[in-house]
Amino acid sequence: MRIAETGPDDERFTAWCRVWAASQRADRPGDPPRPASDHVALARRLLAPGGSLRGTHRALLLGDAVVGALRLLLPVRDNPTVAHVDLAIHPGHRRRGIGGLLLAEAVRLAGAAGRTEVVTEVDEPGPQVAGRGFALRHGWRCDLAESRRDLLLPPDEARLCALEEQARAAGRGYEVVTWRDRTPDALLDDRALLERRMTTDAPHGDLPVQEEHWDAARVREYEDAHLARGRTVLSAGAVTGSRLVAFTDLQVPLEHPALAQQGGTLVLREHRGRRLGALVKAAVLREVAATLPAVRRITTYNAESNRAMVAVNEALGFRRAGRLSTWSRRI
Repeated sequence: MRIAETGPDDERFTAWCRVWAASQRADRPGDPPRPASDHVALARRLLAPGGSLRGTHRALLLGDAVVGALRLLLPVRDNPTVAHVDLAIHPGHRRRGIGGLLLAEAVRLAGAAGRTEVVTEVDEPGPQVAGRGFALRHGWRCDLAESRRDLLLPPDEARLCALEEQARAAGRGYEVVTWRDRTPDALLDDRALLERRMTTDAPHGDLPVQEEHWDAARVREYEDAHLARGRTVLSAGAVTGSRLVAFTDLQVPLEHPALAQQGGTLVLREHRGRRLGALVKAAVLREVAATLPAVRRITTYNAESNRAMVAVNEALGFRRAGRLSTWSRRI
């Protein structure tokens, strides 16, 4: 076995992407895996100068076959001590020490980049998944546990209408606006503030992360990255006095639109208690039905401590479908 660097212009990267797809199919056979084009676009973004992320990819080869995949993400504008690790092992080659070799490589690369903390996520569709045991064996600490919930579309119309009526009554004085892929220029600075607040106001457990720096340019970078990765993003916001004070995003992979991923949802602290979260999420569901009827299921993740958002999702009809845990380790 040996580890080799790879990237979007390397013929080995195609096999790297196949390892990810095989791993995802094994762990969640009911979900489509991320397409190779998504990985390629992200890899190109990491190599482009001036962005908020940089990183690298490694492939573990058994002979000439790629059987393990590593991606290391390094924040540039904030969190200078943190490296994010993405790891996948081909299901036919698990429990052979491949994950340990790639993890050691990730720690080495992170240390060489001056990072002192590594962070990773483990998808847990059921109890006692391999990723959790792997993290525990290698001395990682679970800092954040989130529940996954799925919503089958179309939603129950009576349930949705009742929620909309309650939210409109509680949110009088707020206008709902929607957009697709690019935030309107007039709302761009407010959107940047909301993204910044996402990193301080949303639950992060004990993760070793700090406030992220967001400005208009970073919002545009985020939007361009989704388009390059073959995703369209439906958004809704709540506006009062021309200021955007709440938003939600729904990411739809155009290659496999049946399963959409809920992105961020946030209401500024000073505007909470007016059902704005429910108002904007209901608005996005209406937009999905009108413009992207191929979407049949939406998945979202929430910390159970975020009771307000959990209550909104359950009122919309989201139901538990596993969890996502986030782990860290000091190096």
